[in-house]
Amino acid sequence: MTIIISFCPTKMKLFRSKKKSLLVVDGTCINGSKNRIRPGNKALVHIRSSSYLPENIGGIEFMANALIKDDESSAQLMNKGCWVNANGKKRMVIKARANIERNRRGDRLLECIELLAVQEQEDESYLPTSGNDEFNEYGVDENETGDILSNPIDLKCERHRIFAHWLIDTYGKERLACGTGVLDVAGGNGMISHTLAEMGIPSTLLDPNPRHSTNKCEPNNGQDDGDNANQSSFGVIPYPLNGDGTDLTSRNDDISYTINNCSLICGLHPDQATEPIVTLALRLNVPFAIL
Repeated sequence: MTIIISFCPTKMKLFRSKKKSLLVVDGTCINGSKNRIRPGNKALVHIRSSSYLPENIGGIEFMANALIKDDESSAQLMNKGCWVNANGKKRMVIKARANIERNRRGDRLLECIELLAVQEQEDESYLPTSGNDEFNEYGVDENETGDILSNPIDLKCERHRIFAHWLIDTYGKERLACGTGVLDVAGGNGMISHTLAEMGIPSTLLDPNPRHSTNKCEPNNGQDDGDNANQSSFGVIPYPLNGDGTDLTSRNDDISYTINNCSLICGLHPDQATEPIVTLALRLNVPFAIL
């Protein structure tokens, strides 16, 4: 999976090698990707010899010269393998791996798969200019008090959304929506189920102590409640998952029906429910995902 991001480079360092050179660009994100990186976030972009470059850029060293600050001392320092200041008027648009890792200092590391464009600050031929542009895919998230989250990736609340989107990317909406949908075990506040429901995927939270306030404590039996149904609602089963879940699946009610007909069982840090998730999924012959 890949994402497309635009950056303003601030400094860079060129590592030369006969076989594989590496250009590390330290920059600030301009247009980001939802749930992964957003405007204003800092990151180190790794552009390797294997990265695909436009035809008008003749290689990594040519690329470095195109981004470097236009003075003689910067060129000399770059040739010595030092960090040099980049031309602040330049902009980069890259295609990178969606999996953003961090180094020991906590810096985001972006592996550039393809360099799509290098252009001037005022040139908007490639950079997004409106909210409908395909590269302007991120959204500005707010917390409960209306404050903008400056760095949601570092907030624990965002991990639920990221995990839910990963489930959709990995298994597909059609598969997850089969039967009674996803069984979210030990989901606590129900953020995974809520995110899935927003995407049109039925989900049921199975937790002995569900921490939510907007949904009724009853399972999702896969039936449509009509025009009054809340599209972002999800079912709730306020019971623990023990052993292989036989105590729940052997019941003669909606709880049994919901669990027996789920499409996938997931758990985000489910702690003691981890082994029961695996055991129940194997018994029901459905996929499971645990993080």
